[in-house]
Amino acid sequence: MFHIGAAIIERADMRLDDYLTRLGVERPTAATAEAVRALHRAHRETFLFENLSIQTGGRISLAVCDLEEKFLDRRSGGYCFEHNTLFAAALRELGVHADTLLGRVRRGPPHRWCRTHMVLRVTLDDIVWLADVGFGAVGLLEPMPLADGATALQGGLTYRLRRERDLLVLSMRDAAGETDLYEFTGDSQTPWDVEVANHFTSTHPESVFRKGFTIQRASGHERIILRGDALTRYRDGVMTEEPVERHRLAEVARAEFAIDLPRGPFVFEEAVR
Repeated sequence: MFHIGAAIIERADMRLDDYLTRLGVERPTAATAEAVRALHRAHRETFLFENLSIQTGGRISLAVCDLEEKFLDRRSGGYCFEHNTLFAAALRELGVHADTLLGRVRRGPPHRWCRTHMVLRVTLDDIVWLADVGFGAVGLLEPMPLADGATALQGGLTYRLRRERDLLVLSMRDAAGETDLYEFTGDSQTPWDVEVANHFTSTHPESVFRKGFTIQRASGHERIILRGDALTRYRDGVMTEEPVERHRLAEVARAEFAIDLPRGPFVFEEAVR
């Protein structure tokens, strides 16, 4: 029996050994902040952030067995709800409790912001941490203290948490300046809260994950984003961008992310038609 947010779910153990093998890390001997930090970074550098399932007309299941089949057996990636659900399941197997929180990505006009991003709150060694393996290339590589004014330099980008009334806002600073990424509150979410957010994000015609195509990856020295008709790189906090024509998408996906794209058409292309 496991606690997730405010709810309790009974389920079989996840395939922790297979997960750790996929990450290339050994099972931690103790549930420490350092162990979670290493696991967080390994997850970020192993799995792609992408929306190919959505763009090929598939549905997004958050059942851990389905995530294991997708991430471990098919060696695919996913988006925030998938990444953080799988990561939280691994933490539970290691005896670490993670609260589920939902946030609003600060992209576009504020009246369209909604709770479509999932993050985790983890308490270890008497410190509360923000863990998030699912924000794509410019997201956290490692957990950071979940406190007003906390900062963390990771992979050339500086992250900062600040309080705005009842909200915490995570921002990211690169060589060009500071950008808000998302806001969230501290109220724990149930699995069904997450299911509702996942359903909206994966099926609503106005969702950015249906209106556009993306593949992203992150490592300690480089972050790469293929989104729409552009390939963006961050190296040591400096961003560069180059155009990518539609007929080159498959070539770029293979060269930069080592994956073979489906032939399409994709959902975003059908919407344009």
